[in-house]
Amino acid sequence: MPILFPWGLGVEAYASLGRDVDPPRPACPRCGDPTQRWSGYARHVRDDRDHLIWVARVRCTGCGVTQALLPSFVLPRRWDAVANLGKAVGLAAEGMGHRPIAALLLRPETTVRDWLRRLRSTVVTVTTALLARAVALGWSGFELPTAPLPRLCVAVGALAGRWPGDRSADPWGIAVLVTGGGLLATNTGAPLEPASRSGAMTGPSTEEASDDP
Repeated sequence: MPILFPWGLGVEAYASLGRDVDPPRPACPRCGDPTQRWSGYARHVRDDRDHLIWVARVRCTGCGVTQALLPSFVLPRRWDAVANLGKAVGLAAEGMGHRPIAALLLRPETTVRDWLRRLRSTVVTVTTALLARAVALGWSGFELPTAPLPRLCVAVGALAGRWPGDRSADPWGIAVLVTGGGLLATNTGAPLEPASRSGAMTGPSTEEASDDP
């Protein structure tokens, strides 16, 4: 089960650290006991180009469960950084279809189509969770779009505008944190995961690997 943690410096800065990356060491999200470093693995992530990054793992000293520690620009089991998904969603919210979006972003049509198809199955739940967190942080809005994707984009912006700490953080990376990496999850249960003691968020998937082209 991956754990998401805040990272606001971008993909390239993270990739440049290699195995020297030093993510937080959160308490176990299952039992609350301390964790310890437990090796890791390399995986690809793509923004405007492909990067090879190191993903650290931790092991619970109590229950023995291991988890990957993913920076907030990573979508579990996805090759593209979340900023690319955000660009696609913004264009789709303006009425653009998946084919011209794919051509504009230089991504396979099947990849963009899958993003949008999966997102449309989770958009109501995800948007509700993001707006709830934004309101809890002091945001108030009176007029919201009724169409699902434009409403989601407003929710992402509203949350980013009230997010404590680094205001330069990518808005879609914040959405990844709040949903525990579940923006594209097929499970449409409540995506808002409780924060661990470190502020990291647990993701819904049981493994983490890139599976799209």
